[in-house]
Amino acid sequence: MDRHLEWDACLNARDLGGLGLRQGGRTRWGSVVRSDNPAYLTGTGWRALEAYGVRTVIALRTGGTTDDEPDPADVPAGVAVERVVVEDLSDAGFVESCVDTGRWRSPLYFSTMLEHWPERCARAVSAVARSRPGGVVISCGRGCDRTGLVAFLLLSLVGVAPDEIAADWALSVERLRPRDPDNEVALQALLAREGTTILASIEQTMHTIDVRERLVAAGLSADDVAAVEHRLGGGPARNHRPPDDPACHDGPRPDRG
Repeated sequence: MDRHLEWDACLNARDLGGLGLRQGGRTRWGSVVRSDNPAYLTGTGWRALEAYGVRTVIALRTGGTTDDEPDPADVPAGVAVERVVVEDLSDAGFVESCVDTGRWRSPLYFSTMLEHWPERCARAVSAVARSRPGGVVISCGRGCDRTGLVAFLLLSLVGVAPDEIAADWALSVERLRPRDPDNEVALQALLAREGTTILASIEQTMHTIDVRERLVAAGLSADDVAAVEHRLGGGPARNHRPPDDPACHDGPRPDRG
């Protein structure tokens, strides 16, 4: 089933539902959506987002730089926008490890973030865990990098396998071509220089770092972990249903049309 969402003027919005869980079942539809910056959305796009059951937009931000922000006049009254800083350009270690190397544009930077700034990762996951009932959008400028990091953390916590996480991440490359035609060439050059692939880099991170343990040590509470597991995992008996089944959703039934 197509996970891509046609929200007018956003190119890279897709549901994180339908991904296989190691313990059986699939991630819940309508729970978490990853997206490029909702500031791109037209009025029609915002109405589609709200109709899909989204009640919270988490805007993942980088300290020391600016992203376009949604116009409050465009945001439906039933949707809350929360900003969470996951990176900081004033942090010399982050700039040296992720920006100067170009790793920020690939899953290679997931391990760096977990090793050196796990508290930032934990805050982002906590924001999803504590969001109001209904769907949650995690977003950044391209819906690929900061959003890719937090999607990786969430999917790892609920037990999605590395190949499924990698396949989901790679979907952004194609979706972003119209807006960022040079991205794919730069990404392939980076991976070649590092001698790895999207899948291998994610497998390596998950092999060397216990994501749950690292996030909990950095401040993610047991309640937050349980909330993420319920929100996105939902249990193997429930999360196999297609998105048009209202039992899949904590919020209103979404309209995929």
